[in-house]
Amino acid sequence: MSEQMNVKQRESAMAFSHFDFAKLILNDVSKSNEGRSFLKKYTQSEVRELIEGYQLPKNQEKLREISRILWSKSGHYQRLIHYFAGMPLFPCVITPIKNIRLLNQDKVLKQYTQIGELLKMMNLKHEMAKGLQVAFREDAFFGYVHRDKKSFYIQLMPPEMCKITSIEDGCFNYSIDMKIFEKNETKLLSYANEIQQKYQAWKFLKKKNPRISEWVELDPTNTIAIKVNEEMIESLPPFVSVFDSVFDIDAFKKLRKDREEVGNYMAVSQQLPIRTDSENNNDFLIDKEYMTLFHNMIADHAPENVGVFTSPMKLDVLRFDKDKAGSDGVAEAQQNFWTASGISSLLFNSDKSTSQGLLMSIKTDEEIVFKLLVQIERWLNRFLKFLYRDLLFHVSILPVTIFNQQDMYKMYLEVSQYGVPIKNHLCATVGLSPIETMNMAYLENDLLELHDKFIPLLSSHTMSPDELKNEGRPPAESNEISDEGSRSQDKPNKSL
Repeated sequence: MSEQMNVKQRESAMAFSHFDFAKLILNDVSKSNEGRSFLKKYTQSEVRELIEGYQLPKNQEKLREISRILWSKSGHYQRLIHYFAGMPLFPCVITPIKNIRLLNQDKVLKQYTQIGELLKMMNLKHEMAKGLQVAFREDAFFGYVHRDKKSFYIQLMPPEMCKITSIEDGCFNYSIDMKIFEKNETKLLSYANEIQQKYQAWKFLKKKNPRISEWVELDPTNTIAIKVNEEMIESLPPFVSVFDSVFDIDAFKKLRKDREEVGNYMAVSQQLPIRTDSENNNDFLIDKEYMTLFHNMIADHAPENVGVFTSPMKLDVLRFDKDKAGSDGVAEAQQNFWTASGISSLLFNSDKSTSQGLLMSIKTDEEIVFKLLVQIERWLNRFLKFLYRDLLFHVSILPVTIFNQQDMYKMYLEVSQYGVPIKNHLCATVGLSPIETMNMAYLENDLLELHDKFIPLLSSHTMSPDELKNEGRPPAESNEISDEGSRSQDKPNKSL
């Protein structure tokens, strides 16, 4: 009891509340954690689970949605899709599939001209480029053909309402979900008459049989379906393997931003003077009003990245920058993205350069595109079979891309020099359609006669042997001829 009586209770000279300290913290470095989720609707772990369960139709729909979101938010993912979709140039040649020597020439020429005009009007380079963007983003491209005598257009069909249901002549046919229009019939106005008529017929049959399937297949005459992963029934975005890398790139960018913000932050503390000889707690030399006054004077003039707090401890300046700049991981994450996609990063702003390795990487990428060109070619010739009962020609899409155009041109040129009949292939490689090749040849040679009016400059390649006899170096004077030259002149001419 005596020891407890000797303990002296200290009184507080100045009282503070938590609200007082809260008022003093004007510039606070703390902030809410936004998390590492790149997508608001799906987290990185949820995306991984969807990929593992891609066999389920609901997961396939979600993966297509994620692919569309990533395409709009990630420049890397968008550029990846543009890279493949914009690679082919779609040069076409029209080749006969029957012995046209036994047929009427006027009939052959008429059908060749009609097909050439149709190919020019179809503008495959533009229409198919749009379709390939959808295919590389969502695995499948569904289209409906709108055509008249002067125009051709392929309407992109929403993939969520389409499903591949059959194969005809090596081409995919698809059905559409009529329940989508049942919820809102005004959507029918945006689609072809065939879809509107089949919806009314389906609606009539459903009244008699409520269990009727909602999927109705469209006429293959007007439809086109191209699938990147044609070997599998399920719909899976071709570059689903890079989804994880897109999240990593965004996460490392946020880490780098946070580190830069912390590195630029500075905190200033004010030391409060205190009575050293006082036996009371919180016995400062200045009262709370003056303390707040001086604190606010500094806080009002401090930048946003400078924190101010008041403390009885010693005044000091604290910096949160790192002594050594470490790797932020963004470059590594970007490299992992291209590695996961199977594409060389040298194509997209790399600081390294190679030659043979880059060419081989492009060739493997072209093989992916060439498989889709075969699908488009088969659909195109099936489309012609619907138009012509007695089809005489076949349209071939040449395997020419923006990367191998020059090499393909050289190959066709070298082969044509040996008499191989591929002049149309050569013209198609430089961008001329079959109808343009035929009409430009007639225009320049028969109408304008440019081959007679365009006279090339004189050179050793364009001059005849007789003209070359009087050309060349002027003869030297006799006193300028050396002994060796004189003996050469005295020798008999063996060519005579």
